[in-house]
Amino acid sequence: MRTLDVKGLACPMPLIKTKKALQELEKDETLKVIIDNDTSVSNVLHFLNDNDIPVTQKKEGGITELTVNKTDANIDDVEVDQYCEVDLPATNDFVLVFAKNRIGEGNEELGKMLVKGFLDTFNEMDRLPKKVVFLNSGVFLTLNDSPVLPVLKEYENKGVELLACGTCLDFYERTKDIAVGRVSNAYDILNATLDAGKTINF
Repeated sequence: MRTLDVKGLACPMPLIKTKKALQELEKDETLKVIIDNDTSVSNVLHFLNDNDIPVTQKKEGGITELTVNKTDANIDDVEVDQYCEVDLPATNDFVLVFAKNRIGEGNEELGKMLVKGFLDTFNEMDRLPKKVVFLNSGVFLTLNDSPVLPVLKEYENKGVELLACGTCLDFYERTKDIAVGRVSNAYDILNATLDAGKTINF
């Protein structure tokens, strides 16, 4: 039996990883998917049931284990994002704006985990933004000690323009520490957001 642990991942990553794992299974091999939130469980079950893939589930505490049996179902052309509530643009005509180095309010550690989760999700789905803008403490994400530096370098290698607010870097005295993207200004940042088909603010 192969085990897939998708705890802590935001939609649609559990779906993407489940589909990939199923495609890699050998005949008669079994997959155990470990999930820690009900929304992802519902999404994965919907995907499996729609494609006639047998599954059993066991829940203990906040953890659900889905046991999936390999079938002959052809899921290669199934778009998993249709089973997720996240509304993503069909093209890359959108801009991400990080106004801080985390997502949402409340627990700071959780907020920083969410940043990595969202950046990884866009990257896995091949629906990268045209540009990513970093403002205020969001510029910390572009520095040489940033926990998301590897994925941002992947973005840049794939042609995504990363714009870090120069005034913000100066304010925090971290301009010399920028490790990805380029130092930008208000004019470039405003044009980037105004010209975008859609702007997603974090």
